[in-house]
Amino acid sequence: MVQWYKNNQRLFREEREALAARFPLMQLILAKPEFKMNSEFSLKSECAVAYGTYELNVPGMCQEIDYKISVLFPEKYSKNPPTMYCNDEKLPMYNIDRHILKNGYACLGVQAEIRQKWPQGSLIVDFIENIIEPFLAWQAYYDEFQKVPPWGERSHFPDGILEYYAELLQLSESGLIKDFMTLLARKNNPKGHEFCPCQSGKRLRHCHRELIDNVRKIINWEVVGLDLKQINSFESKK
Repeated sequence: MVQWYKNNQRLFREEREALAARFPLMQLILAKPEFKMNSEFSLKSECAVAYGTYELNVPGMCQEIDYKISVLFPEKYSKNPPTMYCNDEKLPMYNIDRHILKNGYACLGVQAEIRQKWPQGSLIVDFIENIIEPFLAWQAYYDEFQKVPPWGERSHFPDGILEYYAELLQLSESGLIKDFMTLLARKNNPKGHEFCPCQSGKRLRHCHRELIDNVRKIINWEVVGLDLKQINSFESKK
């Protein structure tokens, strides 16, 4: 598979220029194999990487704070979103309570939620502002006040995924969420004569059809499939 920037050099230039203009302490490069994303993780092949220092202002804090971060572009960017690796001593590696996993990988949220906030076609600067900045602001608040901030917190692993879809679908019964996700993960729209997954006994056209249609406009079926696969994978290991 050919890296995205080889097929679209114009996009790479646009991304690099936008990053330099908005975040002058960061740069976008073509990193060679063995490039260190942080002290624990190095690349195995050439990839596009945005790295450097990100400065932000945090709600409830007077002073500006900065973090060193590395952002890895996937091979199929921007069909797939980037991933972030912590590269700062203020961001402790493999600390699940801080949503920082092995090798400093930052758990930035549910795949569908990331796509909702960063739709396909958006630039890396939008990803940093809409996805990474709230994550870093959460970390800064945690350090400053030694407690979880009153915003931006989800449970770990499958529970966090289910929480997101419960909010999206406005469901209070957690046992129904996976059934709704199964419909959302279909490539084709479900038929109106199918029974609604809410277990009302009604046909979908007379129950939650409008809700299903509206959510499918927001979240791509493939992304829902990835979230559903992650839940099933975790449950199978129990």
